[in-house]
Amino acid sequence: MKSIHKKDALRLLEDCQPHTLKVWKLSTGDILQYKDCLCHSADRRRGTHKIRVPKSAVIREFRDVTLFEIDGLSVYL
Repeated sequence: MKSIHKKDALRLLEDCQPHTLKVWKLSTGDILQYKDCLCHSADRRRGTHKIRVPKSAVIREFRDVTLFEIDGLSVYL
């Protein structure tokens, strides 16, 4: 599996194109997968990103450190 640095992965996420993400849910450790989501906003100070899920039009927020895969590329720190 190919890998990408976290900084490059977040830059890739912010390119206004749909991406498939896998993130860990902090409270339970479950893996959440978001298909074809778009970046809505980023907060560098808090270390979070908001994404819009196209099927439900819901905006979700996740911490940057919980992102571990984007478009099949493994994210490392």
